[in-house]
Amino acid sequence: MNFNSSVSNVVIDSRKVTDRSMFIALPGEHTDGHKYIKNAFDAGASLCVVSGKRAGEYDISGAPLWIVESPEKALQILAKSWRQQFDIPVLAITGTNGKTTTKAMCNAVLRQKYNVHTTSGNLNNQLGLPLTLLELNENHQFSILELGTNHFGEIAYLCELAQPNAGLITNIGYGHTEFFGSREGVARAKKELFDALSAKDKVFLNIDDDFIRQMKVSALPITYGFSSGNADYRGIIKDFDKNGCAKLVINDKIHIRLAVPGKIMAANALAAAAVGKTFSINTEDMIEALESFQPVDQRFTVIRRNNCTIINDVYNANPDSTAAALDTFSRMAVPGRRIFVFGDMFELGALAEKSHADIGKFVSQSPIDICYMYGPLTKITNDTIGKTGDVKTRHFLNKEELIQSLKKELLPEDTILVKGSRGNKMEEIIEGIIK
Repeated sequence: MNFNSSVSNVVIDSRKVTDRSMFIALPGEHTDGHKYIKNAFDAGASLCVVSGKRAGEYDISGAPLWIVESPEKALQILAKSWRQQFDIPVLAITGTNGKTTTKAMCNAVLRQKYNVHTTSGNLNNQLGLPLTLLELNENHQFSILELGTNHFGEIAYLCELAQPNAGLITNIGYGHTEFFGSREGVARAKKELFDALSAKDKVFLNIDDDFIRQMKVSALPITYGFSSGNADYRGIIKDFDKNGCAKLVINDKIHIRLAVPGKIMAANALAAAAVGKTFSINTEDMIEALESFQPVDQRFTVIRRNNCTIINDVYNANPDSTAAALDTFSRMAVPGRRIFVFGDMFELGALAEKSHADIGKFVSQSPIDICYMYGPLTKITNDTIGKTGDVKTRHFLNKEELIQSLKKELLPEDTILVKGSRGNKMEEIIEGIIK
């Protein structure tokens, strides 16, 4: 490798190359980064990391190539080595639901005192996490990392790269049961985070969760929850306003009026408060940060268009997050009808049929007026509602037909909740409604 320059950042997308970037050529689902090596150098890259099996295919006129057996593995090793240069608190967050929002709330609280480095978007996997770690710099005083998984061993490996010294599991639900088999399996996968921490580290335990409550940990436990008077940080929801936002009281003395709706948001805020107080955030600063917190994109974000209100909760869906969204929707005061637009929930394996039937029962017992459903699995939801409730239903296998039918039925002052797994691209339905 004839390299005698410097690197300013690391990218895996040639379109993001800037002056002195290191471009790592990865094989992807739809294309291969090796095809864009010349583009990367033309855009200013100072070094490209390539597979030894592919290096001979390119004549780059002496441009520096770092030839490795696996570019992906090289990215991970580089990230681990870079992380070791920093002696700062590193909080890793995982869980079935609420990871990204809890991460964002913790960031809002901790940045009252620290220069915080954190995961961008959902860069929480074996490619995203290394890229996040490589953004650490000497100005950062705290790091918050989100860890995602859908297979056993992934969180353990991510922890090997990130070397966290604090950990938080939001909850254990039914996400990714196609791979984990059951909640017990989900708990075993998530616990890999706590297992990676030592006695000198900290763990934040949600003692309202039956699986997390029973986890054996080596690190110092800091407990939070609504159900136990013995929690280090005990939350009480005093009431909800007309928008479904909670008034949260912590340890009988910290009063927080949230601007984001739902019980699950109150739980996320309680977790963030536990983190903030543990890391010496001033109480008034913490209250201000949580009271001004706004929803993360595509997570119960409210849009008002054409005399109706749309609640965008399309980032992803599993049985727990869907039930929580419906609960929040039911608590909100709305001027017109409640319409629920629901897409298939993926990666549930043997639990798929039961889960979609359970959502049908939940809808039947809620104040939903009309339920629009998209996808083959939601036919089970549709049939369940038909047997157990009076909610009007419409089922579609074609997204455009659903959009056109819904637009014809919409009345001024209707409120629409849109929810479904990421693979459904439910945001296209929202786009169709507001055109």
